[in-house]
Amino acid sequence: MIDVIDDYLSEEDHKLIYDYFTGAMDQGDLANSCAWIFFPGTTSIDDGHFHFTQLIFAQHSIISPAFNMLTPIIKQEEMSAIARIKANCVLRTPELIEFTWGFHTDFNNNEITAIYYINDNDGYTLFEDGTKVESVANRFVRFPCTTRHTGTTCTDTDRRLLINFNYHV
Repeated sequence: MIDVIDDYLSEEDHKLIYDYFTGAMDQGDLANSCAWIFFPGTTSIDDGHFHFTQLIFAQHSIISPAFNMLTPIIKQEEMSAIARIKANCVLRTPELIEFTWGFHTDFNNNEITAIYYINDNDGYTLFEDGTKVESVANRFVRFPCTTRHTGTTCTDTDRRLLINFNYHV
């Protein structure tokens, strides 16, 4: 039920996404600058940790210019309807933290949840059954939206970057 696909996008398509979310494209304009929003929690508000997010698509609306960069993923997955696309940025911690108190589902219906990993790091996605999917750049993992999962921090790079998709095919 958990599908892991390495080298999901072409090198060119991955580099565009990587450059945008790491700030390498930043030219001081909205189209090329990734604006991260502070979220006071990891899986719930005030859980003692924090991360940064960028909402890309929600409530039937494109919210971020990053949406256009994700067209190759949207087409490859044959997404017929998108519930939400959100990027996450979790900062490095001195020791790896598993957010085991935060097992969750993104939605509770017939959607698919997927994660696209932007950068390599020692963090991972942990599923309630014990399965771990390492954060490897250009890796895509797809699973039923009712599958409980959580994440971690990283210790070997400044941040863990990924994009979360919730959609129908």
